[in-house]
Amino acid sequence: MSTNSSKRTVTAAITTGSPATPTSLSSAHHFVSLKLTTRNFLFWRTQMIPFLRAQGLLGYVDGELPCPPAVLPSTTAGDEASGATVSATTPNPSYAFWVQQDQAIFSLLISSLADEVMYLAVGRNTSREVWLSVTAALGSSTRARCLNLIAQFQSLRQGDSTPAEYLGRAQLIVEDLALAGRPMSLDE
Repeated sequence: MSTNSSKRTVTAAITTGSPATPTSLSSAHHFVSLKLTTRNFLFWRTQMIPFLRAQGLLGYVDGELPCPPAVLPSTTAGDEASGATVSATTPNPSYAFWVQQDQAIFSLLISSLADEVMYLAVGRNTSREVWLSVTAALGSSTRARCLNLIAQFQSLRQGDSTPAEYLGRAQLIVEDLALAGRPMSLDE
């Protein structure tokens, strides 16, 4: 592995639930280069989702790959004379692997946050908790957010910008509205 401290290693789990051989993603910083601020949630999300999906890691943040139990129940035969069985537990290797994966994603998410939104990760313990915190705060579907976005759309003017820039700004607002749960129709 490289000794360059700016590189990250993230591993991907296989779907069988058993520990897998880690896949090195030492160039993750090339794919997740945009720091999240209060103004660029849509851009940040647009880079994060395909990256996590491509690495087989999206399930950790969207809840499709929940944490497995830390221990597995097992039974062992007891004394033949009494016919009793003894219950015991054994450590679940999938649990340790899941925690390692989740903490790598957690670290990746935190490193993609600008100082102004770092508070969204404080007190969180898993990548899913950070993801939900960020989404709730910055991708909110509240009525006030929707009204604000609609007002931005209505006050949008081309001014000195090129038609492509103007349409790009309009498209971002339309996408923000859709993300906030208020998609615009063609009539609007």
